[in-house]
Amino acid sequence: MNIKHMLCGFLLLWGSVGVALAEQHPDFEIRGMHLDMRTQVMTPEAIRGVVRELADAGFNTLLMEWEATFPFERHATLRNQYAYSPQEVSDLIAYSRSLGVEVIPLQNCFGHCEYILRHPRYAALREDKKETSQVCPLALDVTVPLFRELFAEIAAAHPSPYIHIGGDETRLLGHCKRCAKKVAEEGISPLFVDYVTTMCRLVEELGKTPIIWSDMILQHPEAVDKLPKNLIVLDWNYGWEPNRFGDIEVLHKAGITVWGAPALRSSPDNIYLTDWNKHFNNLTSFVPFARANGYRGMINTSWSTSGQYGYLYDQSWEVLSMQPIREVYPLAAFRILREAFAAAVKQPSPLDTEAFIRAYAHTRFGLDEAGAQTLVDYFRMPQKPIVVGVKAHPMVQEAIDVGERLAEEMARLRPKRHGEEIEAWRLMLDIRLHYLRFKQVECRYESADFVWAERGAMAQELKGLLREGKALQHRFVVAHAGYLKHPEAAYGAWSYLQKMQTIYDTLI
Repeated sequence: MNIKHMLCGFLLLWGSVGVALAEQHPDFEIRGMHLDMRTQVMTPEAIRGVVRELADAGFNTLLMEWEATFPFERHATLRNQYAYSPQEVSDLIAYSRSLGVEVIPLQNCFGHCEYILRHPRYAALREDKKETSQVCPLALDVTVPLFRELFAEIAAAHPSPYIHIGGDETRLLGHCKRCAKKVAEEGISPLFVDYVTTMCRLVEELGKTPIIWSDMILQHPEAVDKLPKNLIVLDWNYGWEPNRFGDIEVLHKAGITVWGAPALRSSPDNIYLTDWNKHFNNLTSFVPFARANGYRGMINTSWSTSGQYGYLYDQSWEVLSMQPIREVYPLAAFRILREAFAAAVKQPSPLDTEAFIRAYAHTRFGLDEAGAQTLVDYFRMPQKPIVVGVKAHPMVQEAIDVGERLAEEMARLRPKRHGEEIEAWRLMLDIRLHYLRFKQVECRYESADFVWAERGAMAQELKGLLREGKALQHRFVVAHAGYLKHPEAAYGAWSYLQKMQTIYDTLI
């Protein structure tokens, strides 16, 4: 490693110099992070730890997606078993403000409203009686009273001048008969814009500035000029080419303020897969693009789930339970990406990922050059989804071989401090290898060559894997005690273990 890389990494990692860089290059007025409480509810102390890191890095914003963990009063039906108390919410917001970090609430009112629409009390809002993800934009007789009250409760708890109202991935636009009629007469864009504008007015009544996601208005921009001029659009880009959803210049021409949003956790991440390469490259490419194109803010999103669910229904499509399709590893293991985001936002040039990882290894853990190289190899390890069918997938054994080699190298690391962070990465890799070994067995089970006489040997393999799975779950719970409100409940996200158990039960 050359002296230039070492010096560059050191300057980026430490707070005092980092703040100085931010002052020299104040491109982004809003600099922050998003937390998603939909499936992984962090303890108040864990959230305060994130806030302290944000403040130390010179950031000023926390975008909180409370969902069912917010202590709603008039709509108490929406609370789940992990909901925070009003005092906990108040204390967190006050603590954040004391450190110069403003908490912006995110209250979905269009798409991703599963936690609302799953309840019979709110079923009349659904765009489709069998689908709980989207509110009907023409059901204003019920949506306006509901969201006026929800926004009011949210606004009362958050002094921030902003409320994010969602608006992304409304894939059912024009689905119901009334909406289909409006689309036939006016097009999709007015259907989307008219409803969003109505919700914006509710926010403005409270003296707040509304924020929405970028995807839908960029896909259907024909009515963009009808949107409120004070609206802020948050352009999320998780590693793809700019203008994937549509020409961002449409928003600039309409006089709309644009913020940017890369991702710390997003697709294809899940419990047994984290595409570190994708997230580092996302920071390297998107942050400079946003800076060059006049974006006024930058918020790093951190999704605990894809926001898609599987359902258990009763008659009349009554929702009995929801299972997230994909849930990712908890935020505790992602400090390095938070620091990389801070570095990328502060400096005028694109982030040098390898230099950053090496500097992080030296300054955070006190590792030597060989240890730093191990971490570079770990974060550059191919982490693509592997779908196993009825034939052996050539990538499975290759991924196992690479993972096992890195696991041995990670085990030899001797950090001088913050060893728990490296242990988290080792656990993530061990879960990944466990998953891949199961996929090898499953591939044989699903193949045309499988005969019942082989069931005994296969059951023994699965029995050993199930035993290893329980040990991994124990490590997971220990690692996240005090960080998640419900580390044991995260077992439900390890869906491959459920599948493994089902095959094992069949074989025995």
